[in-house]
Amino acid sequence: MIQFDSKTGAPLREISTHVARPLVTDKPLPSEGIGDNQYYSFRDENDAVPYWPTNQCNWVVKNKQVSITAYHKDTRELKEFDDISLVTNDYTLDKPVTIFDYWTESGWKTDEQAKFEYDYKQVNDRRYQLYTIMVDRLRNEAVSIESVEGDSIKAAEYRIQADAAYLKIKEDNPFPEPPELTP
Repeated sequence: MIQFDSKTGAPLREISTHVARPLVTDKPLPSEGIGDNQYYSFRDENDAVPYWPTNQCNWVVKNKQVSITAYHKDTRELKEFDDISLVTNDYTLDKPVTIFDYWTESGWKTDEQAKFEYDYKQVNDRRYQLYTIMVDRLRNEAVSIESVEGDSIKAAEYRIQADAAYLKIKEDNPFPEPPELTP
């Protein structure tokens, strides 16, 4: 006798009993081989797992469910599905490439303007931060040296350093090129 799973119908184990029990059959497993992604399942004539098997029940080959990740076409949120057959039309198996992608009939497309604006803001914020940390401090120091110490030569050196830092920051943090306008 073979006990089978109540949900999948897959064989669980052989048991020694001659008493009729639920989820147990005396029909042996088929001897022919099956694929790695398949399993035997005990089913009734309606393709359901029988609680009390009848003579119409048999072992059938079923494909194993393989979990898969899909992406919502509107929100780009990912979701795990137990099997590819369970993926609904509002999801796609194609992964969006950027956070600026949106779904079209032909697949994901990148909103180049939104990407440009985001990248521009990132560079602008970085420049501002570096100007505040380096350039403004050097210029303030130059003003203080000249007004407190009266040393205009030393103050000029600080202004030169501030100007060099300003140019270096601009060079190291270029703004992105705007996207090409399409008609």
